[in-house]
Amino acid sequence: MPDSAASKQFVDPRRLYATEAPLRTRVGSFNRYLLADRASQDLFRDVTQSIARHSPIADIGCGVGVPLLPVGPTVMDGQDVIGGDLSLGQLRSVASASSGPSPSLLQFDAARLPFRSASFGCAVARHMLYHVPDPRLAAAEAARVIRDAGLFVATTNSSSSRPELQNAHTEAVVDLGGRLVERMSTNFDAESGGEKLTGSFRRVRTEPWSGVLAFPNVDVLFDYYRSTAYFKMAFDTEADRERLAGRVSEILRLRFGEGSAPLTVGGAIFICTGPIPVISNL
Repeated sequence: MPDSAASKQFVDPRRLYATEAPLRTRVGSFNRYLLADRASQDLFRDVTQSIARHSPIADIGCGVGVPLLPVGPTVMDGQDVIGGDLSLGQLRSVASASSGPSPSLLQFDAARLPFRSASFGCAVARHMLYHVPDPRLAAAEAARVIRDAGLFVATTNSSSSRPELQNAHTEAVVDLGGRLVERMSTNFDAESGGEKLTGSFRRVRTEPWSGVLAFPNVDVLFDYYRSTAYFKMAFDTEADRERLAGRVSEILRLRFGEGSAPLTVGGAIFICTGPIPVISNL
């Protein structure tokens, strides 16, 4: 029997990212359908330019090689970017997608980076720190590997992002007696992320971003929904997940009809300077 819908459990993302398909679907959705407001567009541009001035760059948790937000370079953009991820499936996807020189890729845990201290001008962690059991450990490692004048940039979602989809999902799970799980971003979201970085950096600036995912219709939105962790974890069997999919589809079509199906999205970019060195007791 499924767990009670009132209970929640944190999602361990490792088995969900054994292959690149779910993440590629979500990244593709953001790349195609994100309409950011003017202030957010300016923010993305300014942060990208700032990152470019701090070479070389460590892309921590590079995923499929393309970030959700247009912030900073990728490992395919230049030889001064070294990317890494815990998932070999994601790294193989990045390597196979490269049409130029082989990208610089390593498998690593964000909480134990295989780099010397002060070896990078910048480190980026784009929509991934919520995958780390303790984001503070990953932040400390990022601070260790960048230089004193270096830069660390982290991006994430707001806990209130995509309320239209989340409300439909919650309603359907409650109706069908499924399992509600915490969205992964709650482990490091726009509301809590800054506090988790302050122990590793002297200056942490929080810049909000916002916009809509302007899906042209419910069918396209539904492909995105099926790629989410909270859909996959709601039930243990494929048959039960199909029942869930059908119920969510009904709810979304009642809301959006046959027209466009926009989701409200938003989050924060954390811009960190002044890495605090770790003092060993040994």
